[in-house]
Amino acid sequence: MHDEIASMARNIGPRGGARLAEVVAELANPVMVVSSALPVGELEVMFRHPDVGCVAVQDDADAARMGIITRAGLATVLTGRLGYGRAVLERRPTSTVAHWDPLVVAPTTPVSEVATRAMSRGGEHRYDDVLVAGPSWAAAGTSDVMRALVAALADRTTHDPLTRLPTRAATWHSLTHRCGMVRGGGTRVVLVLLDVRGMAGVNARLGHARGDVLLTELAARLVGALPRGCEAGRVDGDRFAVLATLPAMDDIRAAASAEAVRQHLLTHLAEPSGGFNGGSWPGLHSAAAWSVPGAADAEELIGIAEARLAMEARGAELGGAGGVGPGTKEPAGWRTEPPTALDETRHPRAPVVARNSLPARRSSARD
Repeated sequence: MHDEIASMARNIGPRGGARLAEVVAELANPVMVVSSALPVGELEVMFRHPDVGCVAVQDDADAARMGIITRAGLATVLTGRLGYGRAVLERRPTSTVAHWDPLVVAPTTPVSEVATRAMSRGGEHRYDDVLVAGPSWAAAGTSDVMRALVAALADRTTHDPLTRLPTRAATWHSLTHRCGMVRGGGTRVVLVLLDVRGMAGVNARLGHARGDVLLTELAARLVGALPRGCEAGRVDGDRFAVLATLPAMDDIRAAASAEAVRQHLLTHLAEPSGGFNGGSWPGLHSAAAWSVPGAADAEELIGIAEARLAMEARGAELGGAGGVGPGTKEPAGWRTEPPTALDETRHPRAPVVARNSLPARRSSARD
C-alpha cells in the first residue's frame, strides 16, 4: 500500500521545490466578470479562447449577486434538448444561462474545506469551478482543488510532520527503489545511518519542545549538507538515514567513497547552530554500509548498517574511539583491516569492509 502512496506523492506533488497549496487563493486564477445583460452570442465568443474555463456573471440589478457559467455548462445549454439551443438563446441575456448559486469562498479558505464543500454539491454542478471573492474575482478548478487535497494527504503520509523529511517507510521505499536501479550494472548503493546521542538528556534538560527544535535544526543542516544525488529521511525518533548511489568502481574505492560520505555528513553537523551552544549540541553515532556492484538488497543493507551502528554505540559507551572499545572482543566474522589485493582476487564480488564493520555475505567459489 505504501508503494502506491509514495508513487502518488512523487507524481502529484509540486515541482521545482514549490510547497503544497494550503489555501484556495494559491490555486485560483483571475476570472472575467461579465454583465448579466450580455447577449449569450457574445459570451460564446469569449469561450473560444482555450484558457477560459468559466466566466463570472454579475447581476446588473444586484451587484452583490454573482453567478457562474462554465464551458461545459454553456455547451450543454447551447445544444439544447432538440439541438436548437444556440438559435433560441443567441440574443438572450447571459442571466438566462448562468448558474446563480455557485460555491463562493474567501481567498484564505483551506483547500480541505473547499474540497469538502465542493463535493457536497449535488447534480450537474458538483464539478463546477469555485469562485474566490476578493478585491478582484478569481476561480479555482474543482479538479485542481481535489488534486491539491490528495497531494497534501499523500505528503502527510510520506513525510515526517516535524522535520519534513521522508518517513521511515518512505525512506526504505526509496532505498528499495535504488537497489532495484543498480541491479545488473556496476553501480552500488550506500546507506549511512546517523543516530543522535543523548536526546533523552536534551529533552530532560531543555524540554521536549526545545528537543523538537534541535531535531528540526539537525534535519535542515543534514539536507543542506547532502552531496548531489543523495537523499535523507528520518527513520526513527532520533535517527536519520542518508541514501546514495556510487558509480562503478572497485571495492577499495567504494569503501573509501562510502566513508567519505559519512565523514562529510559528520563534519557538516558538528558545529552548533539554531541558538544551541556546545553543551546542548549532541554528538552523533554513525555507520555506513554499501552493496556489491550491481546487486543491492535493501534489507541486507539496513541490517548491516544497524549492526555497525550498534557496535559503534557500544564502543563509545566503553570509552573507545571509532566504535570498538579497548578490551572489547570483536565478534567472529569481523575484520579490523581493509582487504588486501589477494582478498580481491579470491573474492572479486565481496565488498570492502572497513574497520569495525560487518562484512557482507561472501560468494563461494561455485558462485
